[in-house]
Amino acid sequence: MKIVHMADSHLGFSAYGRVDKWGRNQREEMIYRGFGKTVDRIIELMPDAVVHSGDVFHHVRPRIRPLYVFKQNLEKLVEAGIPVIIISGNHDAPKSYAALSPFTLFEGMKGVHIAHHYRYERFEVGDHIFHCIPFCLGPDDYLDEFRKMQEFRMENPSGRDVLVMHGLVEALWYRRLRTVGEHELKESFLKGDFSYIALGHYHGQARVANNAWYSGSVEYFRFSEAGDEKGLLLVDLDSGNVEQIPIMEKYMLDLDPVDCGGLSSREIEEAVADICGREGIKDKIVRLRLKDASREAYRSLSQRLIGEMKNQALHLEILPEFKDDPVIFEAEPMDSKRLPQEFRKFVEGEAARDGIPAAIKEEVVTYGTDLMSRISEKRTTESFDAPQ
Repeated sequence: MKIVHMADSHLGFSAYGRVDKWGRNQREEMIYRGFGKTVDRIIELMPDAVVHSGDVFHHVRPRIRPLYVFKQNLEKLVEAGIPVIIISGNHDAPKSYAALSPFTLFEGMKGVHIAHHYRYERFEVGDHIFHCIPFCLGPDDYLDEFRKMQEFRMENPSGRDVLVMHGLVEALWYRRLRTVGEHELKESFLKGDFSYIALGHYHGQARVANNAWYSGSVEYFRFSEAGDEKGLLLVDLDSGNVEQIPIMEKYMLDLDPVDCGGLSSREIEEAVADICGREGIKDKIVRLRLKDASREAYRSLSQRLIGEMKNQALHLEILPEFKDDPVIFEAEPMDSKRLPQEFRKFVEGEAARDGIPAAIKEEVVTYGTDLMSRISEKRTTESFDAPQ
């Protein structure tokens, strides 16, 4: 049996504020076209099934457009006779039992199997059983659902099992995206007795165990992904062979920085025009750093010339790194539970230096720590309402 493994479509994602002649966000439309192209390629491959490992949608309450695009392409797969297995991810799963999942709209479609109720579900497709653990509200819930699955497998051994999950394995936790509901998956989930483990959430294609892969996203969403090869995975469940299937050419470029030390504004303009012309930025998403530029030279850059180059690209981000700026070291992310204590320490330090009047110090501490405590408690919810 052969399957296509994909994940992290993020339908509905938009950025950069560029619109087409109909007023539609160009970045968003680009992703819709890419999804259609991906489905067409899957139909060419004609696998025995498609597995989508979560984050079909970018928002938990997608608008009509992404829902329609997904429905349209789902129907194309069904009409081609290709069964589809889907789980919800942290982006498209409600963060409350009271909310309705967008996948409710697609329940009951022939040939479509969706796990999105915060619990383990299994589907028998072809000669394999697909064990699906979708997004769960709490990190410990994954262990509970995994135990339920293992109990079933012990009572019903098949030797032809596929595990589908969404989250970041411990070994890749340093690559976390810091998004709402991002959960860490224990390495103990990566059991060798599965025919294959299909993971979602991490946007790069990566093998994390002998039989476990992230398919990655087909699209580029962050400049940290600019060097990635994007596509699908074609998996032979019988032999264990995994083939990487490219879908589209790279369109996100994180260019080598231009060394601007000692350059005039005219020379910087020429260097920027040269690298952009050489790399080809038309309709692409581009970032270019100007290293060691002087503030005076940067302020004197021709806005007309820079504007012309920005009009060529879908998005051109020029970042000056001034030679007199201090070096900023990236700090380790702080556990949100420590925020109230750290805030109190900060306020007390400021008060000791007369940065905050002693008369209002306690009021500032009380309000601030209360606010941050509630941020910490609600960090996995979709919104936070601070008092006015």
